[in-house]
Amino acid sequence: MVSMMLFNIKTKIFAPDYIITEGQSQEWFEVNQDEINEISASITNGGDVWVENGKIHCSGKAPSEFHIFDKDKKQFVISKEKQDELLIKQRAEVRAQINAKRDECVNGGVFVPEINKWVDTDDKGRSTLVEIKADFDLNGKNNTYTLICADNTAQVIHFEEFKAVWNAVKTLKEKMYENAYMHKVLLEQSENPTDYNWSTGWSKTYQEHLNEQQA
Repeated sequence: MVSMMLFNIKTKIFAPDYIITEGQSQEWFEVNQDEINEISASITNGGDVWVENGKIHCSGKAPSEFHIFDKDKKQFVISKEKQDELLIKQRAEVRAQINAKRDECVNGGVFVPEINKWVDTDDKGRSTLVEIKADFDLNGKNNTYTLICADNTAQVIHFEEFKAVWNAVKTLKEKMYENAYMHKVLLEQSENPTDYNWSTGWSKTYQEHLNEQQA
C-alpha cells in the first residue's frame, strides 16, 4: 500500500489530511512516499520546494555546503560569500598537501655526489650529523668518522666529505622550504586552487630513487 500524506507548501510541513481547516486547502498538496522522500531531501539539505503549474517541484539536495538555491533561477548557485568560504577551504587543503610534500622531501634523504651515497635527512639522520660535527669541533678536523648511509652501509668520511654531507642536507631543507613558500604564494593568487599545479621543484627522495631502480 502506497503511503499518502499532505504537504503544506507555505509552512513546509507534512500532515495527515484531517488537520486541514477551511481556507487552507490551497496550501496543501497530496504527496506519496517517493515525493515525501524527495521533498524531505530538498528542504533538509539546503534546497527548496515550490509549486509550478499546480504541481510540486523539488530542487533535491545542495551539491555542496557552499551552494544555495536561487529561487528565481530555480537552480543551485554558489554565492559570493560561499565562494569565498570555498576558496579559503580549498586553499587550506592544498597548502596542507604542499606542506606534506615539503616535509616528505626534507626528511626523504639526499644524494651526496662527493661520497656517492644517499644519506638520511630525517630527525635521526640530522641528529647523527650534529653529533659528528660536535666531534670534529672538539677533536679536530683530521679525524675520520663512520656515517651509516641511507642504504644501511657504513661510509668512513673525513672532514671535507662531512662538510659536503652537511651542506647537502642544509641546502635540501632550504630549497624545499623555499619551493613550498613559492607554491603557497602562487596558490593564494590562483582563482582555482584545486587546479593549481604545485608538483614542480621538489627533490627526489631516497624511496623514489629506490622505486626507479626497481622499475
